[in-house]
Amino acid sequence: MLAANTQISTDAPIVNFRLPAFTPEGHRAWLVRGSEARVAGENLINIKELTLSVFSGRADEKVDTLILSPTAAVQPADALITGPGTIRVINDQFEAGGRNWRYEHKAKKVSIGRNVRVSFRAEFKDYLK
Repeated sequence: MLAANTQISTDAPIVNFRLPAFTPEGHRAWLVRGSEARVAGENLINIKELTLSVFSGRADEKVDTLILSPTAAVQPADALITGPGTIRVINDQFEAGGRNWRYEHKAKKVSIGRNVRVSFRAEFKDYLK
C-alpha cells in the first residue's frame, strides 16, 4: 500500500526495462530490453542501451537475431523500433551496422540509412562468375 505522501511520476525512468511480445501461439516473438526506458506517449517508449532479441517464433524459442543500439524508440502496438544513432545486427549468417535505422518486426526487416557495413559469415560459391 502506498503512503499518502508517495508520488508516482510518469517522467521517472523505468530501470532494467523488459518488454516481451508473443506469437498468437504463445511463443516468444521478441524481447526488448534496456538499461532505462521512459514512456514518451501512448505508443512510444524511449530506450537507453537497447538489446532486442528476435526469436524464431516457434516452440524452440531460438534467438534468430540480436539488435543492439545505444538509444531507440519503440512503438509496441506497431511492432516498430527506430533509432537515429548506431545499430549492430547480429545473426548466424551476417553482422551489420550503421546509423539511422528502423526495424519492422511484422516484415522482419531492418533498414539502415547511413554508414552501412555488412560482414557475411556464409560462403559464396561461384559468386563472381
